[in-house]
Amino acid sequence: MTPLLLLFLAIDGTVVNKTTNRPAADTPVTLLRLGDGGMMPLGTVKAAADGKFQFDQPLDSPYLLQASFDGVTYNKMIRPGEAANGIELAVFATNRDRSKIRILQHMMLFEPNEGTLSVSESLFIENSGDASFNDPAGNYRFTLPPEANGQVEVRITGAGGMPLNREAEPAGPPNTYKLTYPFKPGETRIDFQYSLPFTPPAVFPARVLHAITPQDGVTRIVTPSGVKVSGEGIEDLGAEPQTQAQVYALTRGTADLRIEGTGSLRALNADESASPEPRAIPPRLMDRKEWILGISLFALALGFFALYKRS
Repeated sequence: MTPLLLLFLAIDGTVVNKTTNRPAADTPVTLLRLGDGGMMPLGTVKAAADGKFQFDQPLDSPYLLQASFDGVTYNKMIRPGEAANGIELAVFATNRDRSKIRILQHMMLFEPNEGTLSVSESLFIENSGDASFNDPAGNYRFTLPPEANGQVEVRITGAGGMPLNREAEPAGPPNTYKLTYPFKPGETRIDFQYSLPFTPPAVFPARVLHAITPQDGVTRIVTPSGVKVSGEGIEDLGAEPQTQAQVYALTRGTADLRIEGTGSLRALNADESASPEPRAIPPRLMDRKEWILGISLFALALGFFALYKRS
């Protein structure tokens, strides 16, 4: 295709308010070009009365469409070779109805090694409503041990979106923080990473602010082989057969966990992006297949997080 012909191509579509299933008139839409230098804004237009928008831009690289609606930004990626015409850019109304928010899974990985306890947490949060949840007081609140000094890396992957780094904001009480990233309809994933000084045996103050029930807010603790966690409020679920990681269930929101031993699920020189081959799970563990699947997803997320930080 010649450069002259490229000039006449367009990126167009319609902004639709999926809460009402009507066009979202006057919504600002920004087109960004993605390249080695990051995201370059190319222009902003407002959706017409019928929600339609258009950019005269050749599709010669990845692009990102951003729509700002009711205080929330919505993204849609366009890659070379994908259709650039008739795109539906979905947006949603915003509310504070927490009844539609459910914590599907919460996992914590403890890796004590060489005087440092590395803690990685992943949360899977579902918004089953038809509007984005956004509470200025904090969409999710969590605590950090005092020894972390508030230093935590946070990465959030919204429903159908890209992973984004976010800052945790102080939430008032000491060592309590909040995230104000809106939870859009669908599933949102939050990943935390932080480190603490560690001399085994040591006590980790687990403080989970969300409710823990058999259906919601389930919290699992994972440790490498050779690392043991004990204390009131924790249940040993046995070893995951492939990695031999030990898995525990946190049965209450406040527990002082005694951690003994050292180890890591990731070898220091291993390729962190590698994923294990699927294996059959012994019948004894079949009733816990949900958290076994969760561990696999958790390991893949850790590898992705490492690659994302390096990039």
